[in-house]
Amino acid sequence: MKYMHKAVWQADGNLVIRGNTRALLFRALDDARHELRRHGESADPQVARTLQALTEVLGGYDGQLPSAVELLGDPDRECLARNLLKC
Repeated sequence: MKYMHKAVWQADGNLVIRGNTRALLFRALDDARHELRRHGESADPQVARTLQALTEVLGGYDGQLPSAVELLGDPDRECLARNLLKC
């Protein structure tokens, strides 16, 4: 797994999320939105309201949103590398 930055609390109470962690947060929100659209009318309205509120608070991601594999690494490749190290 790739290194993820920690969130940092500022003195004024704000939370700063940097780098890969910020991109992963936006990736998770984007994936949740797509899943919600896929379910259409059968989706829970509370989930839709929550995602809408998060979008309003966080704004948009600046730039091209990377995939989860780009952010976290390929799990199959990592498993293979770990098994080779055990030899």
